[in-house]
Amino acid sequence: MEVPIINRDELKRLIETKGEYVLIDVREEDELKHGMIPTSKNVPMSEFNNFFDLDEKEFKEKFGFEKPKKGDNLIFYCRSGNRSHFATEVAAEKGYKKAKNYFGSTNDWSEIDSNVEKY
Repeated sequence: MEVPIINRDELKRLIETKGEYVLIDVREEDELKHGMIPTSKNVPMSEFNNFFDLDEKEFKEKFGFEKPKKGDNLIFYCRSGNRSHFATEVAAEKGYKKAKNYFGSTNDWSEIDSNVEKY
């Protein structure tokens, strides 16, 4: 399956212009100490399968933000782009047709944001 990608400049522009998107970090909790990309929410890969099965109320209680709608512009990232690639595939299969992978992920983002470190 071909997975749509977004590059760093496109993501940076979306963040700066407060565009319409939901940015999801699929790294595990212990990795978050290395910093997160601004505006992102965390849904650890280890809990990712539950992501789609929860109703809106359960989702908000578990992850702390509104469950994305199927028409939302979803962007996934991790450390290097591999887990987020898988997350994007799963999201597309579940009907999230606008899902994209930020393949560079935090390794790439760390080059422009001192709050995010490469590890």
